Amino acid sequence: MKRATQAVQYMPSGAKRRQRERCPRDTDASQVSGSLIKNLSEKLGARLDRTERGGDWGSREPKSLRGPHRLRLAPHRASTMTFAAAYPFITESGLGHEGTYIGTDVFGSGAFSYDPWILYDKGVISGPSIVVIGTVGTGKSMCGKSLVARSITLGRKAAVASDPKGEWVAVANAVGGKVISVGPGRPARVNPLDAGPRSSALSEAQWQAVVRQRRRYLLVALVSLMRQGMPLRPVEHTALDMALTETVAQNSNPTLPMVLDRLLNPSKDTVGLVGKDGGLAVAHSLRRTVSGDLEGMFDAPSTVAFDADAPMMVMDTSALIGASEQALALAAACGATWLEAAVTNPDGGKRLVVYDEGWRMLADPYMLAKMSEQWRLARTYGIANLLIMHKVADLNEIGDSTSGHRQKALGLLTEADTRIIYRQKHDAMRLTKEALGLSEAECEHVENLPKGVGLWKVGNRSFIVANRVTTDELKVFGTDARMI
Repeated sequence: MKRATQAVQYMPSGAKRRQRERCPRDTDASQVSGSLIKNLSEKLGARLDRTERGGDWGSREPKSLRGPHRLRLAPHRASTMTFAAAYPFITESGLGHEGTYIGTDVFGSGAFSYDPWILYDKGVISGPSIVVIGTVGTGKSMCGKSLVARSITLGRKAAVASDPKGEWVAVANAVGGKVISVGPGRPARVNPLDAGPRSSALSEAQWQAVVRQRRRYLLVALVSLMRQGMPLRPVEHTALDMALTETVAQNSNPTLPMVLDRLLNPSKDTVGLVGKDGGLAVAHSLRRTVSGDLEGMFDAPSTVAFDADAPMMVMDTSALIGASEQALALAAACGATWLEAAVTNPDGGKRLVVYDEGWRMLADPYMLAKMSEQWRLARTYGIANLLIMHKVADLNEIGDSTSGHRQKALGLLTEADTRIIYRQKHDAMRLTKEALGLSEAECEHVENLPKGVGLWKVGNRSFIVANRVTTDELKVFGTDARMI
């Protein structure tokens, strides 16, 4: 075909894609022009008719939204990195598929998985410690149990230092773990002075030094608890240390009654250093663990053993419900020290250590000191600490803003690289925002979160996650059975 006779295609600029596809390639220009004029005339006539009726867009009548042109927003194109900065809850790519499945990323609509060891290895977090905060009935306990139970199926282990409400017993039974129940009338005996399993990284001399320091620290803490925090005098420290040293020299497996006996009947060497009555006051303080509130629980050789190979170990202290605060503190201290001897063994594998009812733990100076130590040495021991509490405002019961004890407890919250916040009341948000570093947008979300949905702050990244549980898990994890 010659160029002079080749048909030319004319296409209106406003034509739709399907109209262009239906238009024949050899369309005559005059036909196209006539068709275009006809279409424009019909559209103009229809618009004039609508204008006469009034109220159409573009007319001069009131409330007609008149304007010279239709509003068409210009398209915007940007990288996912840019969108993540502008809309962090909408375009966040997630933490990946590795780890324990928790639930659904509400804004990302994808699965949310979490594992502190994997994220530490990737550099997302700098420490494996976790804090879960939520008022009663918001789902914080369900979240903690989901994380622990599902992590066990992936090869992790777990230990609950103290279970004051007995909620973790069912979880341990469900995953094939073991439960040690202590309390009045319970058959189990736990010796808090047990040495525990020895780490392969320590020599015999090093191991003995670690065990000696752990036992000495526990005895001082027990006496201080009985005195409601009043420190020991130097002569009393010496008397207690001498009693422990002499007991260990005569018994390979020392117990609290043995130490008490050495305090009440000091040796000549001890009398020469502190006098005959130098350790008498200490003995009366320690006596409560043998013949007082805790009689029959921590005053004999252990009848149970920590099974390092068990997927989960729980120290059930629910039998002490209704006991005095001092009795609960003593039980927590003895149980935690005994558990620590096994949990902090680097050969024990990766393990989640759970501290439920965290407000009670943080109020106890001894437990706070032990938790602070485990927070610092978590990477060395290969453990991830999980602290569960109601609200940051619980720290006000420990002391005012100038209290060193309160500041130390607050440090545990701020040093945790994973912070999970469930719904909080408005009057508690100020302290929560300051302690956990929340933004205004995050605070607004937290106040209105439904049950089972929490804000996850993982390192510098934020997620709104809905915890998903199966029907079988709900029967084990749930705590509302008596309310239904």
